[in-house]
Amino acid sequence: MEVMSVSKARSRLYELHRQIVCDHDQVILTHKNGNMVLISMDEWESYKETMRLLNDKKALKALVQSFEDHDAGRSVGKSLEEVFSDMTIYCPPV
Repeated sequence: MEVMSVSKARSRLYELHRQIVCDHDQVILTHKNGNMVLISMDEWESYKETMRLLNDKKALKALVQSFEDHDAGRSVGKSLEEVFSDMTIYCPPV
């Protein structure tokens, strides 16, 4: 994770886009009025979904149960390739 000023980030925006979207990195931007973090849209959506699940008691209970079932050998999960088979991210050539 890289840390830089908002001014420096402004001059490196295209490069940062590639770093964040293609390399799944995060960048902390500092400013005297407050700091922020640049993340990819996919990561942001993932955070939002996680927060939704953590705030939904029924969904959270089902999630915990699924982990317990998996750990106890009562269920078989999918491979990473099966789970992410439909995901593609366009990364322009350098």
